[in-house]
Amino acid sequence: MGTLALDATTKAAPLKIKINRRGWAVLVGIPVFALTVAAAFSVAMFFNSAQASSAAPQGQEFVEVTVIPGDTLWDLAREHAGEHDIYSAMQYISEINSIEYGAIQAGDTLQIPVLD
Repeated sequence: MGTLALDATTKAAPLKIKINRRGWAVLVGIPVFALTVAAAFSVAMFFNSAQASSAAPQGQEFVEVTVIPGDTLWDLAREHAGEHDIYSAMQYISEINSIEYGAIQAGDTLQIPVLD
């Protein structure tokens, strides 16, 4: 087996990295793309005119219902939907009352639209 003698006076040459055209495209392109997307979202966020309304639709009648233990959003929608689709009524009730994931608790007061 051979041995390798290291000379203490020899310095290691600095590592030289060569980047080809594709490497430069990746090295520069990805950050530029990410910054462009971030800028587009920022501009869209500040200049977007779409806004959620906190007011109920005009001309719509509502019944105020206090949730009791055992009530579910499905049950309330089924009770007040009349001839309408129960799932659509659930979505509408959730939207009007800002309910996320259909989570209601006993004691909550909900505005239920009167659907004809």
